Amino acid sequence: MGKDSRGDPGAALLEVLDPAQNNKFTDHFLGTPFDLSKIMFIATANSLDTIHPALLDRMEIIDITGYTLEEKVQIADRYLVPRQIKENGITEKVIKFNMKEL
Repeated sequence: MGKDSRGDPGAALLEVLDPAQNNKFTDHFLGTPFDLSKIMFIATANSLDTIHPALLDRMEIIDITGYTLEEKVQIADRYLVPRQIKENGITEKVIKFNMKEL
């Protein structure tokens, strides 16, 4: 999560997840106060390494495993490779993949 000219999303998340502040959260864009104390927030991330430790302390982490290597190869073989061949005007006479190469 990174800062840019529009602000720091991590700081905003810390504010809305802080029980001492979230009952009187004010949206700066709308200028409207909200009570977020009874809201459940759900966030997703590919990696926890880039999330600030203070923010991680306020989260319940549920780790959901991704695809296995075998599943990824099957997805590439059945969907990704055929789509790329079609989208790029390549015929199967010109290019072929075997499972080992995928």
